[in-house]
Amino acid sequence: MCTLFAQVPPWLNEEVNEENRLPMHASYFVYENNLALSTGQWQQSSNYLNLNGTWKFFWADKPSSLPKDFYSAGLNDQGWKNFPVPANWELNGYGFPIYTTDGFEFAYLMDKKVKPPIVPMDFNPTAVYRREVNIPALWKNKRIFLHIGAAKSNLSVWVNGKYVGYGEDSKLPSEFDISKHLRTGKNLIVLKVMRWCDGNYLEDQDMWRLSGITRDCYLLARNNIHINDIEIRPQIDSTFQHAKIDVSLQFSQPAKGYTVQLDLKFKGQPVAQKEIKVDQQHISCEINVAKPSLWSAESPSLYELTIKLKNSAGTITELIPQQVGLRKVEIKNGLFMVNGQPVLLKGINRHETDPISGHVISKAAMLRDIRLMKKFNINAVRTSHYPNSETWLDLCDQYGLYVIGEANIESHGMGYDITKTMANRPTWVSAHLMRVQRMMERDKNHASIVTWSMGNEAGNGYNFYSCYLWMKKRDQSRPIQYERAVADYRTFSYEWNSDIICPMYPTPDGMIAYAKANPSPQRPFIMCEYAHAMGNSLGNFTDYWDIIRKNKKVFQGGFIWDFVDQCFQWVNAKGDTVYTYGGDYEPKEAITDWNYAAKGIFYANRTPYPHAWEVKKVYQDIHTTLKSPGVINIYNEKFFTGLENVQLEWEITNNGTSVQKGIIDQLEIPAQGNRDYRIDIKSGNEGEQYLSLTYRLKKQDQLLPAGHIIASEQLFLGGNFPYQQVLAKGADVKFTEQQSQLVIRSQRANITFDKQSGQLTGYEINGKAFLDAGFGFKPNFWRAPNDNDFGANLQVKLKAWKDAWSKAKLTAFKAVKQGENVLVTSKYDLNMPSSSLSLSYLINGAGEIKVDAQIQLDTAKVKEMLPRFGMQWILPAGFEQIEYYGRGPHENYQDRNFSADVALYHQTVSAQYFPYVTPQETGNKTDVRWFKLMDSSGKGIAVTAPQALSISALHYFDADLDDGEKRHQRHAADLIPRPQTQLNIDLKQMGVGGIDSWRSTAMKKYLIPAANYSFTFFIAPIG
Repeated sequence: MCTLFAQVPPWLNEEVNEENRLPMHASYFVYENNLALSTGQWQQSSNYLNLNGTWKFFWADKPSSLPKDFYSAGLNDQGWKNFPVPANWELNGYGFPIYTTDGFEFAYLMDKKVKPPIVPMDFNPTAVYRREVNIPALWKNKRIFLHIGAAKSNLSVWVNGKYVGYGEDSKLPSEFDISKHLRTGKNLIVLKVMRWCDGNYLEDQDMWRLSGITRDCYLLARNNIHINDIEIRPQIDSTFQHAKIDVSLQFSQPAKGYTVQLDLKFKGQPVAQKEIKVDQQHISCEINVAKPSLWSAESPSLYELTIKLKNSAGTITELIPQQVGLRKVEIKNGLFMVNGQPVLLKGINRHETDPISGHVISKAAMLRDIRLMKKFNINAVRTSHYPNSETWLDLCDQYGLYVIGEANIESHGMGYDITKTMANRPTWVSAHLMRVQRMMERDKNHASIVTWSMGNEAGNGYNFYSCYLWMKKRDQSRPIQYERAVADYRTFSYEWNSDIICPMYPTPDGMIAYAKANPSPQRPFIMCEYAHAMGNSLGNFTDYWDIIRKNKKVFQGGFIWDFVDQCFQWVNAKGDTVYTYGGDYEPKEAITDWNYAAKGIFYANRTPYPHAWEVKKVYQDIHTTLKSPGVINIYNEKFFTGLENVQLEWEITNNGTSVQKGIIDQLEIPAQGNRDYRIDIKSGNEGEQYLSLTYRLKKQDQLLPAGHIIASEQLFLGGNFPYQQVLAKGADVKFTEQQSQLVIRSQRANITFDKQSGQLTGYEINGKAFLDAGFGFKPNFWRAPNDNDFGANLQVKLKAWKDAWSKAKLTAFKAVKQGENVLVTSKYDLNMPSSSLSLSYLINGAGEIKVDAQIQLDTAKVKEMLPRFGMQWILPAGFEQIEYYGRGPHENYQDRNFSADVALYHQTVSAQYFPYVTPQETGNKTDVRWFKLMDSSGKGIAVTAPQALSISALHYFDADLDDGEKRHQRHAADLIPRPQTQLNIDLKQMGVGGIDSWRSTAMKKYLIPAANYSFTFFIAPIG
C-alpha cells in the first residue's frame, strides 16, 4: 500500500479527488426481464446484491492506529465489532458529533489556523468496514459494480486484498468496477472511511459534522454490453401543445447487432414506441408527444419510459425504467418561467437530518417530509447544501416539488476575500468542477430539478467561473444560480456567473428599494435563504409576501431557512425526551456554536412550531377579499390547476359567537383566475362580525386526504366589540392604613397594598386568594429574550428595561375615597433618565379593579426601545383553565399573527408553553378582547380593557425562560413547571423578528420605540 501513495496521499492532495472511480451517470435501476420490472422492487432483482446491514467494523482515532494490513483477506477480524450500513459513527458509539455553522470542525486541533489541504492526522477518526459476500454463479462472466451511496468524508476500497480505488464528495455515490478482483463464491470487500480529508474544505456546511456511510450500498451485475448512461431531455414548443423527448444512450462498449426498444406510456396507456438499431457506442433519438400532459409542482404528470436492450437474437438483456416529466424551464423578460408561467416559489431549505438516525434518511422519512411540505403549502425545496438522495428526487418528481439541486460545495470557514477564498485557488478548480459535474450527471433526468446551484457560501472567483461555464455548456435547459456571485448586497448587484439574483436574508425595506430601482430587471430575484426560523421567530413573514405579491415582475419567492431542526434526540435521567444541539457532545475546545441546530419550522420530530402555521397561511394559493357587503372575491394563485377539488365552508361570528354557517361546494376558478361569490349575511347583529372561510379538499389529492384544509381566511365584516370602558357600580368599599400596609375591604373583597413598594400584594375574594403570597402585581417592561433578540444583542442593549422596575423608586403613594370606590395611586422614578411611571387602581366593592398605567420618558435622553409595556400578576397553584376572545389558537405576536384568527378559545395554561429547544419567550396571544383564568371550580379572574391587549399565562416565570446576558447550554426539558401561573397583561410586546438571527431586530413598525405610553384594563373576580 505504501507504494500507492509514496508521495502525497489523495486525502491530502486537492488535485486528486478520485482514483479508478467510474464516471457519474444518471440514476436508474436495471431489471433483467419484464417479470422483474413488473414488481417495481429493484432490490429483489437478480442483478443486485444488497450490502446494507451488518459489517465488521474497526474504528481508530487516527489512521495510523488501524491494524496492519487491515485490507488483507488473511486478517482475522472475528474480534471486531459489528456495525450497520448505512449509519453515522457518532450516533452509534464511535466519536462525537460536532455542530458548526461555519468554520472547519477540525480547526480546534490546528490552533484555529487551517491550511488547506492539510487536515489533522494525529486525531482523525478512521474506520474500516469488512464484509464477505457470495457472488452467485449466475454472475460469472458479468461485469460487477460496487455502489457506495455516500461516504463521509472519503472512501478507499479493496477487494480480496487488492486496492480498487478512492473517491471524495460525501453526498454523491462512488462506483467502482470490481469485476477483475472477484470470483464466484466467497469474496471480501473492505472499505476505509476517514472523518477528515482535504475534501472537508469544500464541505463546511451549517450542519452537524458526522461520519460514516449514509446511503444504500449494493453490488450490481451487468452484461458486458449494457447501457451505461441515459439522458432524457424534453423539448416543449412555444404553444405547449407539442413536445418531443430527446433520448441519448451511452453503452459500455460498441453494441453492434443490438437494438433498443423505447416504450413510452402515460398512466399505463401507450403513447409511443420506437426501436433503434445500435450502430455505435452512443445513440440518440426523438419521441414525439402530441398534446403533452405537462409536469409542474401543482400537477406532477409523469410519463413512464421503459428502455429495453435486446441482443442480436432479439432477447431482452436488460430493462431500465425512467420517469419522465415534460416541462419547460426558462428565464424570459427577467422572470423564471415554468411552462410559460412566472411561478411563485414558496420554498424551504432542507437538510437531510433525522433526530435518531442523523444523516441516514429512510424512504418513509422522506415521504413524511414531502407530505409535511404539501400540508403546509410548500411547493419548492433547495437541497441545502448538497445533492440529496436519488430517492428524494424521485419522490419530488412523483409528488411535485420544484427543486434547486445544489452541489456539495461550501468553504465558508475560509471567508470570501478573493485572496483567501477556495473559490480562487487554481489548484482547487478540479475539486470544484468534479462536484458540480457529478451532481449534474447523476440528476440530469429529474423533472423536479428546475435550477442548478453551484454551492453555498464558498466565495467567488476563477473556480466558480469555470464551473458556471461548464454547466451552461452541459445543460442549457435549466438556469444556474449561486448566491456568492453577489457583487454588492446593498443593491443586490450580481456578477455574471449566476442567472438568478438569489440573495440571503434581504430585509423587506431592502427589497422595496430594489423594486423601485429595478422595475424591469433582467434576472429573476428569488431568495435562496430568508426568514430565519430560529426559535420563536418568523415575524414579518407576511410582510415579505406582501412585497412579493405587489411586485410580481420583480420577485418570485424564496426558500425559508429552514425546514426542520437538526437536533438529535435523547432521553435524560428523568425520562424526559431532550433535543440536543451543538455543545451537548463535543469537548469544550471543539464547541463552535450553540443552538443553531434548531432553526426549523418543524421540530426535529416533525411537530410544527407555532410559526409553521404562519408559513401555511402565507404560502396558501387561495386568497379571499371582501368586495362588498355579502360578496367575496376568491383568487386562485395557482398557475396550472383550478379549484374543482376544493370546497368552501364559511361561518359568521358575532363577538366570537357563531351566528351563520354555510358551504359553497363548487369553486369553478381556473389557474390565475378569480370569481365573486355571494354570501347572504343576515343583518341585525350588534358587535363585531367576522367571516371565517375554510377551504378543504373534496377528494384525496396524492398525499393529502379528503377534508384537508388547504387555505383559510378571516374577513372583518364590521361592527365594534363592546369593550369595557368604566368600572361597574358596586357595594361600598373602605380602606384602612396600617404601618406597612394599605388594606381595602368590602363584604366580598380583601385587597392589600404594600406601602413601601406601592404594589398590590394581596387579592382575596370571599376568602380565596387569587394573587400568590410573596408576589406583587407589578409593571413589566421585559421579556425573556428569544433567539433573534440574542442575535441582535438586545439582552445587553435593552438591559436597562430589565432592571427598570427593580431599581424604580416610589415617589408618591396615596389612597382616597372616590364615591363608593377607593382610588390608589403610586408614582415612581424609573431607573431611566428623567422618566416616571404612574399606576392607579380604582377598586369597587365587588373586588373589581380598573388599572391605569402610564409611562413618561424623556426621549431626548432615553433611546432604548421597550421590549414590552404591561403588568404581571402571579396566581397561586390550581389555576389551569383559560377562556379568551382574541387571536389563536397557537401563540402569536404582533409581527406573527396573520395565521391566528380572532375567535373564542378554551385552552389550558399548560398548553400555552411551547418547548423551544432552548427556553425563551413563548405563549403570547394578541388582539385579546377578554381573557379568563380559572380553577377547576370556575373561580378565577377576568381581564378586559377599552382596547385589545396582548396576554400570556404560563406555569413558568420570565426568570425561568430568561438565559441572562449569555446563552447557556439549556434545554426545554431542564425546566420544571411551577404550580403558580404567571399572567402577563400587556399593552403590547415587540415583535419576535424574522429577518435573521445574528443582527436584525424586528421590523421598525413592530418595535416599541422610547415614547410615552398609557393603557387601561380591568380585573374582575369570577365565581
